[in-house]
Formats: sequence, C-alpha cells, structure tokens
Amino acid sequence: MEVASLIYKKLTSKLDESEKLKLSEWLLASEENQTIYNNIETFYNKGGDISGLMKLSAQDAWDKVLKSSRAVKRQNRTKHIIQSTYKYAAVLLFTLMAGYVYWNYNNASGSITNENSQDEGIVIVFDNGEKIELSSDKTREQLLDKDGNQIGERNGDQLDYSGKENLGELVYNTLSVPNGRRFDIVLSDNSHVFLNAGSSLRYPVNFIPGKKRQVFLEGEAFFEVSEDKEHPFVVTSGNMDVEVLGTKFNVNAYPEETNINTVLVEGSVQLNVTEAEKNANSLSVLLEPGHIAHWDIDSKSAQMEEVDTELYTSWMQGKLVLRGMRFKDIMKKLERHYGVSIQNKNRELENRVFTATFDVETIEEVLNTFVSETDFDYLIEKDQITILE
Repeated sequence: MEVASLIYKKLTSKLDESEKLKLSEWLLASEENQTIYNNIETFYNKGGDISGLMKLSAQDAWDKVLKSSRAVKRQNRTKHIIQSTYKYAAVLLFTLMAGYVYWNYNNASGSITNENSQDEGIVIVFDNGEKIELSSDKTREQLLDKDGNQIGERNGDQLDYSGKENLGELVYNTLSVPNGRRFDIVLSDNSHVFLNAGSSLRYPVNFIPGKKRQVFLEGEAFFEVSEDKEHPFVVTSGNMDVEVLGTKFNVNAYPEETNINTVLVEGSVQLNVTEAEKNANSLSVLLEPGHIAHWDIDSKSAQMEEVDTELYTSWMQGKLVLRGMRFKDIMKKLERHYGVSIQNKNRELENRVFTATFDVETIEEVLNTFVSETDFDYLIEKDQITILE
C-alpha cells in the first residue's frame, strides 16, 4: 500500500524526489492526512514499532483506516473528549497492522461497547430467598418487601433505603451488580455505598439501635459512612473486618484476589480478623488516610503503604487504571468493566506487564492499545473475545 510504505520510508530512511512529491501531495490533500501522519510520527519518535505499515497490500485497507479515524474523531467531539496524540496513534497503528482481515471480521461481527452489557440487570435477593431484577430503564421505582411494604426506592443507578420505617429487626437484602455495570446504595443510616462491576453487598434494610452496623462485601465498593459513635460501622470481606465510625474508604475484595485491599481516603479505620477467626494472637491494624492496607487472607495480617488514593477510587468516574499489572490480571478487570468474556490462547502474553489508564474507550480501543505495544491478534463475537496464539 503506497502511502503507508512512503510514511514508513520517510520516518525510517530517506525518500527520493519522486517519493517526496507523492507523499507531499497526499499530505496537502487534507488536514486529516496531515494529522494522521503527525500521529504516526509522534508514535515512532516515542519508540513505537511502525513496521506494520509495510504489511498493507490493498488500498481498501487504507480507506478503512481513514474511515475509522473519522469515526473516532466524530465520537470524541460528541463526548467532548480530547484524546492524547500518543493514544490515538497507537490505535491507528493497530488498524494499520491488522489490515483487511481485522476490519472485515470486525465489520461482520459488530463491535462491543460498554452499553451492550447494560441489558443485564441489577439483582436483589431477599432474606427469604426471593429474587427480583430491577428494571433496565433506570426509572424511579419502589422496592417492596414480601408483605408489600415499601422498604426502599430506586432512582436511576441508586437504591435508597434512608427515611423508611424501621422494621425493628435485622432483615438483610443482597444486591448484586453484574459485570459492565456500577450501582450505589444509600443505607438506612444515610451511609453511601458505591459498588463496582461484578460486586455484591449484603446489608440490613434497617440498622437496629444498640447493634453495630455490619455489611458484607464481595467485590469492590467505596464507602461514605455516616458518623455514629455509638454504632460502629463494620464491612466484612472474607476473614477481615473493617471497623469505622465515620469515614471514606475503598475495599477491594474480589474472590480471585489473594489480598483484600483497603484504601483510606478520609477519617480512620481499623482492620481486624473476623470474630469467628479471632484467637489470642490476632492483631488489629489502624489505617491512616492516604494509605492502603494489603490484607493477606492466609496469614490474616496486613501490610501498609502510602498511595495516591485517586488511583484506587477512579473507577467511580468510570476510569480503568492499570499500574504495573500482568495481562492475565488485566483480563479480569476488562471482563468486569466491559461485561465481556475473554479467552487468552497467547500464553506468552499472560505475564507481560502494562501501565495504562482508560475512561471512554471501547473494549476494541483498549485491546488495540495493548496490541500497539505487543503484537497479537484477537477475534470478537458478540461479548466473547478470543486472543489468538
């Protein structure tokens, strides 16, 4: 493909006079062409591999790349997003490298976006085992118990139990959030719990005077706890209790993780072994703001370090932050964030370490960014992604 090869030769060696003229004519044909060239040049100057430019063999492949770049630009204008030059170049280079096969398959299979996973609903399980699924239209609706009494109200992506009549006994609900979704709950004491994708929270419909305020978390959640010195708030995950009076903190306790990570943004919390597993040697850990505690499930102990708390709470703004993470661990985050299933047949890729931040990108754009760093192929069929050997 002539234009791609001219760009490659321009950046890596030297053009003769006739080649310079051809490339110059293409650059002058539109501002879009100039932008694409500048992005590729920036990517190359940052150490990127542009050898894929030499693999294109059809004008149609280049035309599809141009069409894609226009679509990306239109999408960014609509969402008022300013993408970095480096990121845009990385995505563009992937499309160049993949060529005809990728585009024909992708057009046939359709694309996956975060919205596609929205059809799977939020599920609530009552103490008696009854299960309901909240409607997908995000309208206002009442949540009723088995006797028809209103115990909560749903408005959009929030379920509010505050201000409802006290039942006088501990009655638990369990709310489960599927992959690709986020949801939040206002508890009866006005404490606010933001649940990340693939998480569940078991909580009382009403907290009872004289009893501690205890909830049970599997997955990840950010807590804004209403202060009540007479009724400590306890988050139980696995064999760890996080005990607080009033504070803001994040707990990550997905089942596949070996550690339970607690990040304190504001206030103070204390980490303890759960009552059922306490013994004479059990120790408590007091966590300070701006620190994370890595709770080892096996040893029932914690290690602390100072961190930038925004890295651990940015998921509430829809961001996906990866810091020095192996690809096999990244896949689980992608599955939860986008509501997809990923099968990796490329074993060499599993232990590759990446650092990146994503927010409005589709799953294709995220994968394309990884491809720009480590060349691999993948296929998409509905919500199933297969990374090829």
